[in-house]
Amino acid sequence: MIMKYIKGLILAIITLFPPITLSQLNNDFWRINTDTYIEIEEYQGQRDAFKNKVFDKVSMIGELNLRNPESNWRFALEHRESLRNYGRNFSMSRGSYIRNRTQFGSTYQLAQNETSQLSLNFTYRKESNDSAPNTLAHSSHSLYWLMPAASYQFNEKWSLDFWTAFYYYSNYHRSNNHEWEAQYSIVYQYAPKIKGILSLYHDRVWASGFTNTFSQDQIRGELPITINQNWRIFPYFRYYLSEHAYNSAQVLTQKIKKGYRLGARIEYNITPKLILWSGFAIEPTNWQYAKYNKITSGNNNKQTYYLSQLGVQYQWQ
Repeated sequence: MIMKYIKGLILAIITLFPPITLSQLNNDFWRINTDTYIEIEEYQGQRDAFKNKVFDKVSMIGELNLRNPESNWRFALEHRESLRNYGRNFSMSRGSYIRNRTQFGSTYQLAQNETSQLSLNFTYRKESNDSAPNTLAHSSHSLYWLMPAASYQFNEKWSLDFWTAFYYYSNYHRSNNHEWEAQYSIVYQYAPKIKGILSLYHDRVWASGFTNTFSQDQIRGELPITINQNWRIFPYFRYYLSEHAYNSAQVLTQKIKKGYRLGARIEYNITPKLILWSGFAIEPTNWQYAKYNKITSGNNNKQTYYLSQLGVQYQWQ
């Protein structure tokens, strides 16, 4: 199924190139953007089953996006290859294994005027399940999601953004089958090159019988800043209001005591079409119960998560 989508997208790109060259004068042509980056996720002190210090994930990601200002449709394709339990010396450990996923999404602009807009996204993802050495392998699973998004401009300074997503997991090896996410944001345009965003985020996960298995609530903030025509920075934070995990008997298995994330993304325009970017974040948290693989420590079950990213974006048209 996913190969059918990929082949269709490639065929669409090939078909679009002739009209692109003929319609640039009236702005009615498809822009092709790609983003390729490496991402490293690490929990301080994490070890594999053989006591080796490892990264949680080292991933290579490729994204392709199609958009046309004169069209109500946008399309996106992503593929991710992740090495799990990757050695801290950037080599395979005895506990390393690969997880991969491919997804294709389309977004349709339902309505748009001077003050508001409404869109609907549908995405399909095919993903291999985790299977560490000497463990029973699982078959791959599929994920489908539907995401409406809207925004409303009150005036030149203030606006409201909203998105919500409904997920369905098929053939997933864990108990969760359904998930809901939502984020509500107040946006303040402080200056032409400085914007403040404050958001309330929710996440809920249910098993097949709609019994709750996970819930999370956060306050999030962003401060996009354009320094000049070459440099942009996007500092952000996340503050945990709550997080709970439950087993099939609805018994609490994990609970966050406190935690936050601080991070930033930095972009540099090498040329008008080529962007070099990097991202980083640190997330210290404390938990009710100790976690596996030595990722928590001390009486307060402290956990520290690190995220590093480095990528290149290119606009082909």
